[in-house]
Amino acid sequence: MGAMKGYKLFHQVFSTIFLILLAASIIPHVGWGSETSAYMEGRREVQLQVKVVFIGFNRSVIDEKYLDWNGPQYKYQSVLIPGVLTNVLYRFSYAYEYFDEGLTSEFVNYLAGMGVEEARRNLMWNLTYRYTETGLNVNYTQFQVDSLSTFYDADRVEDWLYENRDRFGGLPENGYTLFLAYLPSLPSFTPDQYDAAVRGDHVTVTPHYYNKSLVDVDLGLRVYARWMTGWGGRHRLYYIDLSAGPSMVDQQLPIQLAAHVNGVDMSTAYGVRWLNQYVADYVSGAVYNLFAPDLVYPLNLAEKYRVDILVLDNRSKGSEPALNRTLNPEKVREELGKLLPFAEVEVEVRFKSLREYPELETLIRNCTLQARGVTLTYPPEVYYPPNIVDLRPLYHWLSESGGGHLKDFFTVVRNGERFDIPVMVFVFERDFNIGLSQKEWLAQVGGVCDLWGISLYDVVLISHSEFDLTLGDHVKYGPKQEGKGLGFTQTVIHEVGHMLGLNHPFLYDPTEGYVASVMAYYPYVYEFSQFDRDTLLRSLADKVIMETKVKVAEEAAENPLLGSTYVEVTRLLNQAEALYDEMKYGEALAKALEASHRPLAPQRTVSIPSFFLSLYAFLIGGGVGFTVAYYVYVRRRETRYCPDCGAKLRVQLGRWYCPRCGGWKEIEALG
Repeated sequence: MGAMKGYKLFHQVFSTIFLILLAASIIPHVGWGSETSAYMEGRREVQLQVKVVFIGFNRSVIDEKYLDWNGPQYKYQSVLIPGVLTNVLYRFSYAYEYFDEGLTSEFVNYLAGMGVEEARRNLMWNLTYRYTETGLNVNYTQFQVDSLSTFYDADRVEDWLYENRDRFGGLPENGYTLFLAYLPSLPSFTPDQYDAAVRGDHVTVTPHYYNKSLVDVDLGLRVYARWMTGWGGRHRLYYIDLSAGPSMVDQQLPIQLAAHVNGVDMSTAYGVRWLNQYVADYVSGAVYNLFAPDLVYPLNLAEKYRVDILVLDNRSKGSEPALNRTLNPEKVREELGKLLPFAEVEVEVRFKSLREYPELETLIRNCTLQARGVTLTYPPEVYYPPNIVDLRPLYHWLSESGGGHLKDFFTVVRNGERFDIPVMVFVFERDFNIGLSQKEWLAQVGGVCDLWGISLYDVVLISHSEFDLTLGDHVKYGPKQEGKGLGFTQTVIHEVGHMLGLNHPFLYDPTEGYVASVMAYYPYVYEFSQFDRDTLLRSLADKVIMETKVKVAEEAAENPLLGSTYVEVTRLLNQAEALYDEMKYGEALAKALEASHRPLAPQRTVSIPSFFLSLYAFLIGGGVGFTVAYYVYVRRRETRYCPDCGAKLRVQLGRWYCPRCGGWKEIEALG
């Protein structure tokens, strides 16, 4: 599922569900047949350490054993589409560390020194709580309030934590670090401010957030990820401020408001338990989303990955911006190269007019609401009305299990040498985008949801409208950015990430959507996070190690004379495991691949004619047979029994002796 507009994030969960349902019905019908399937044999157990560092929390209120019990102890990694296990079992161990009072104070002062304040009016707080005469109302509410928000630079916070890592025990050698902060000394949205706002009093609320400013590499629009309550991903750490917010993006309350509106007194015994449960939920979210995530599609391991992009322009002739400005293939290749250091990455782009394909142009026109004679009216608060090209008829026409027209546009090869990813990009006129007529949205305005892109395993479909390409001219809040817009590069990288197996980082908890990853929605970054790179390279290493071990075991069972080749492959696998345990997943994968490519059958260096082989076998077999026969004959000849009691005689001092009678027996002398 592709990058949707930031202000439509409430559709994320439904979009993911739709993708799973739709693509689950697609994969069995993909016709190329050379994709690497999910692992069918072998199994691995992987140990990962999770270090939780508390900032601003009193050590006495943290119940570490209760946190252990609440946190995931293990997790089976899944391929969500088509819904199978990878046969990798993650086991987690937890360690806890605390900023002392001095380090906490230093960190707070560091934040205060970079804080930027901004005053706003009529801020919306979505999905919160409001006391009414009939009880507690949990519907969407809006507080008409003044706000004075404070923003802290997210990158600088992550850098400070990483640079000071030795002051709180360092980062784990085989795992990840999660920072959980409670910083009430910073400007925060307090319970008193909340109560005043509920009563309708004039009040200025003072929340704080973490922000990051980004620029579209294609068309130059500046994008602000302003309302974040956490950040991480450039290192193996993630930071969450539980006192920040509330944010319209994740629709979660800061801890002080969460306790207040639920009537929880954190000075009581239950309050302490509630606090630990609240904290444990954030730990679980980070573990499931970032540290040990699932895959969206089966992995495909190849020597070369080729991204074939076809851009189809549906605008009037001569429209601006020029088509070649909307996509940067070198940036796509660069970022994918960082994710796939073991392979060659090739990116090809073709720019065409949609009019060159009249059948497809007619289909698209017939997939719009306007073509069906539907006229939609929107309330004033709807910022971006969804004029939709319905996705499913378009995909049906393209897919091999449907109309089979994808082969008219792309030649796709998928094997161990090359894995092709076809990407079809549409530049639609006016404000049209591809979208979903999913039943969950029928109660929404228009009954549809527009997308920027969707990954369907056999093809990526992406669209931007003229509105998107010139978005700076239509900015509703803040100064206009005339001549600026959003191009396709970020969306292409995101969707190709899905095709390679990567998932969204907010699948199990929206908090992890604030991460330095192109796979997230809210921060408009182009890079894959450290978590993304770890996930893909670790999973590929798991796959190759398992498959190679299975192959070795099968060969060894069939041929016990593998000799030195068996020893060499085992040595390489052990080296791969050692690198893996140090989280050097790229190097571990390279070593595992080297092991997998070693021939296991015993090698003969001299060719011997079959006659001599037969003669050799006859002589050896005859000699062995003669020796055995002679040995049996001699043993039988030298066995004697007592003529008086029948007991077996022993040889002592060169004579026969009966142990039962206790005397020497006169039988023929020993030779």
